[in-house]
Amino acid sequence: MTAPLTLQRHALIERAVLVLAQRGESSVTLWTSIAIALGKIIGDQGFASLLVRCMHELVPRHPWLAEAQHAGTGALTHLSTLLASRDIEESEHASAALLHIFADTLILLVGELVTNRILLSAWKTLAVEDVPEPSK
Repeated sequence: MTAPLTLQRHALIERAVLVLAQRGESSVTLWTSIAIALGKIIGDQGFASLLVRCMHELVPRHPWLAEAQHAGTGALTHLSTLLASRDIEESEHASAALLHIFADTLILLVGELVTNRILLSAWKTLAVEDVPEPSK
């Protein structure tokens, strides 16, 4: 059985990717925010290494991500290029799946509470903008 926090986190990821897609924006916005937040903790190389490892796990479902596995510190830039080369539905599906793997892996390293805080902190502007206005 999946833990409630995991379900909430996965729902947050799905919603964030959907909101950006509805705005015509790429999910790379989410990745950039995470890279900035995590870069302060584990450095750019640490973030890139974690991203490449997670892409490796997703290659069986999205073989086109294999190209980014050897990108080193430019992994985020390479991921951005690969996502832009796919149709929007495939791109956002792969990005959401990669975010799930990334968050789940990060939990193993720093714990669930810290991971959830990093994600919420990284996406705070998205979460605020996403709240619908109350009807009058």
